[in-house]
This record gives sequence, structure tokens and C-alpha cells, in this order.
Amino acid sequence: MRQLTLIGEGALEWRTVDRPRLAGPKGAIVRPIAVGVCDFDRAVVTGRYKALPYPIALGHEIVAEVTEIGDEVTSLSPGMQVVLPLHISCGDCAPCAAGHTNSCASRPPFSSFGMGPMGGDWGGGMSDFLYVPYADAMAVPVPAGLSAADCAAIGCNLVDLHRSIAPYVANDARLLIVGGDLHNMGLYGVLIAKALGVTRVDFADDVGVRMDAAAAAGANPLDLGAGRPSDLYPIVVDCSADPKRLALALTCVGHDGVCHNVWPHATSVSLPMTAMFLRNVTFVTGQPHARVHIEPVLDLMQAHGFGSTSIPCEILPWEDAPRSFGFGEVKRIFVRS
Repeated sequence: MRQLTLIGEGALEWRTVDRPRLAGPKGAIVRPIAVGVCDFDRAVVTGRYKALPYPIALGHEIVAEVTEIGDEVTSLSPGMQVVLPLHISCGDCAPCAAGHTNSCASRPPFSSFGMGPMGGDWGGGMSDFLYVPYADAMAVPVPAGLSAADCAAIGCNLVDLHRSIAPYVANDARLLIVGGDLHNMGLYGVLIAKALGVTRVDFADDVGVRMDAAAAAGANPLDLGAGRPSDLYPIVVDCSADPKRLALALTCVGHDGVCHNVWPHATSVSLPMTAMFLRNVTFVTGQPHARVHIEPVLDLMQAHGFGSTSIPCEILPWEDAPRSFGFGEVKRIFVRS
């Protein structure tokens, strides 16, 4: 079978590899049909993030069709379309039972689709077939009325912004999203915040087209070129991938507020500890426990009529992937015909 593989900075190719087989009764074989390009993918493909060793089978935002199931799989059947989380998780161990699916004790840390050898070589979504080792625990059926493209960004981007915002929304909640290289994730954050009833969503950036997109999604754009935001916020999400903007984001957190960082900084960064200490700021970093947020995101999407294509987006044919996966600025979703 073919899998899209990153072999060096900016160099992608279809590689022929062995087709996966069922390796256990709890597993399933799936055929990816829609794959979103995460902002992290763009950084890895273009060489802005260099911490992952090559080769990398790409794609971790995955919607797939089930083609084969193990004897103990009860919730899926061949032909079903399912959303997959980026992480491998068993659903049975103590961390999974506590909702900490990214800390699953049944596999090595960081086991993920689309992350190459560092992620355990589970393959990537831009492949003819994938093996899902814990099918009942991991795969979530696509609800009626939603397309594969609608759901393509759920497995990483949308669940990441949901966990960064939803637990902290209270009456008269206000939110600041700091934009930058992860601006598409930031735009998803605007959509989720509005769906959750956040009364004021500010989007700070210094690129006009990104601020315009945030305004179209329902946010109030703030121009960082004119200075830092003047207000303090109970909820801040840093989508900049920039250490200086992360520090700025942390200085904008109000008393007893929280700031989520959604970028894996590869080097140490300086934090404004005095301001954080004086305001009792909670700083959260790390990957989301993706699996537990998939159903809540699907519920919000159905209730409020948004999806993966509700931000500036390009829907591209599968065969264009070697030329187009990971490049460009707007969200890209590859759909198999």
C-alpha cells in the first residue's frame, strides 16, 4: 500500500509499505478518507520544527472508513465512518479510566498517529490503510448529517482547543487567544468559544488576514503591532508558537485565571513568574487527552452548525498530497475520492 512520507525538510513522497494486519481481537483496520493538516504538520514539513526524526508517515487528524474488525470489537462494523484521536489509548487502564488517554499505560509515551519513530511508528492518516489497536476505545462514529471533511480536524485541533476552553467557561466568561503560527487552531478556538457561550473573544495577532478571519469567526481582533492587550482575562490560549508571545499571553491572565499553551516548544522558554505568582495563574502545557473530548466537540458542532471547514479552508484531492500537504497558510483537508 502507499503512505505519504516526509523524508526530509519539504520533501514528501508516496512510499510503498506493507499493508497492516489485524494484530489482536480488539483492533480494526481502517481506510482513511479525510485528513486535516494540523498547524504542527506545517511546521514539521517545512522544517520550522525539527525535533521529530525522519521518515515520518504523515497525518494525525483522521476520519476513516472501517474495513475489518477483530473478534472482540462490538461498537463498530465494516463500512462505518469514524473519527480517530491522534493518540493510541486502550480505554481500560487507570489513566484512560480517569480520562487521561494521552497517558495510557498500555503503550509507550507519545504513541501517536502521524509522528514517525518518536510516536511509535503507528503510521499516518495519509495512508491506504491504518491499524487501530483498540478500536472500541479509540474510534468514534461520525454522526448522521456530518461529512468526513466536517470532522477532519476533530482528532487534534478541535479537541485541543476544546480542552483549553470548555472546562473554564463560567458566567460572563472572557477569552484571549494569542495568534501566530498556529492561527488555524486559534480560529477553531474562536468557534468553540462562541458555541460555549463565551461573551467576549479577543484574538491578538499582527497579520491582517488572520485578524480578518478571526473577526469573521466572531472574535474581536486586537493588533499586537499597536501594543499588548490592556485587559486581563480569566482564560488565555497561546496559539503563537513563539516564546515571546507565550510570555505576553501569561502576562494577560487575570487573578486565578488559566493559560493553555498548545505548542511543544523544543527549547527552554522564559516565563513571567512574578506576574503569574501574584495573580495565582495556572499554566497548562502538554498534549490534550484527545479521545475524551471527541464526543463533546461533535455535540457542539451539531448544536451550533460549525465544523472543520468553518474557517478559511482548502479541500484538496488525495493525490495532491505530495505537493501540498503541510504547505500554505490556510487549513487544508485532503479527501479521498
